[in-house]
Amino acid sequence: MDTVQIDFLDIDQQWDKKIKHCHFDIYHLSGWVAASAIVDKGTPMGLMATYKNKQLFLPIIIRKIDSAYWDATTTYGYGGPLMDKSLSDAEADYMLQAVKERLFAKGCVSLFMRLHPIINKDWIPTVGKALTHGLTLMSDLSQSEAAHWSETQNRHRRGIKKAIKHNVVTKIERLTKASALVFSTIYKETMAHVQADQYYFFDDDYFFNLLENLQDRILLITAYQDDTPIASTIYTLCRESGIMQFHLGGTCCAYSHLQPSKLITHTARSWGRENNYQILHLGGGVGAALDSLYEYKKGFSSQELLFKTYRLIINPDKYAKLVAARRLTPDDSHSDFFPLYRKPATTVPAVKTAPAEALADI
Repeated sequence: MDTVQIDFLDIDQQWDKKIKHCHFDIYHLSGWVAASAIVDKGTPMGLMATYKNKQLFLPIIIRKIDSAYWDATTTYGYGGPLMDKSLSDAEADYMLQAVKERLFAKGCVSLFMRLHPIINKDWIPTVGKALTHGLTLMSDLSQSEAAHWSETQNRHRRGIKKAIKHNVVTKIERLTKASALVFSTIYKETMAHVQADQYYFFDDDYFFNLLENLQDRILLITAYQDDTPIASTIYTLCRESGIMQFHLGGTCCAYSHLQPSKLITHTARSWGRENNYQILHLGGGVGAALDSLYEYKKGFSSQELLFKTYRLIINPDKYAKLVAARRLTPDDSHSDFFPLYRKPATTVPAVKTAPAEALADI
């Protein structure tokens, strides 16, 4: 049987060129991985497996455990593997087994990936485990303006009309240093208001990194009343795949009664439709739960996708020792948090997703 060649690559512009023949999203590009490495406090690395001239790509972030061991996670958002379209399930599993063996030799203990609900929706691995957490929502941007308004729930229609009645306007803006700071201020106020976990308080360097590396792939929509910015949302853009996606957003507490984020979402959907994108992925609830955030997003579209994560224990002995050293409570030891030895002492969502419109005006 042919062998699998495995290469460890820098995540840079050459990496971006290599993945261009795949069905990819912004989360797989070097600029995004670099920004996510700031959030996860790790080092970006690309892994390319080749088998019979077919390729599988994994953009990962390496996190040090000790002097000899490390683990890997995918980027903030929806990363997951990229595969040649001609790869069969059996070939992909064979390549993943080779990846597992190579990572073991390099000192890796575990691999965690947030799978892309669109790109990885049909992937069912047998090496490792894919765990379904819940639902995300998407809007089909090939629909007409009338169809989009029709699928908007009445409570959101009222919110949009209320914002317009109170002279709230939205502006499509470029991500600049000045606009990034405005967004950051609004976003952090929102995170403080909803008492979000510290993980979500991204520092300004994260936004500046997006500006430096992905400015043309970021859509910033800000709502104003009397020239005062009162809400703002970042959407990601991937023209190659036709996907635009909600990333982060916030609303100033003093203006939440005007429901500006609903007007922003309405504007984003219109912009995507007019600019020939195929899908607006809204994401799901906090931790993929069917919560108020999920219901908020469902108010714009009821088209659902599954959100899954992938877990692979590469070194079972070291993994077990690391978990044992944590002396977890019985409840924590049965948690689906992965890797379990990194479970925070406080109770937080098992899957990190942006609290999004829990910060929205609902």
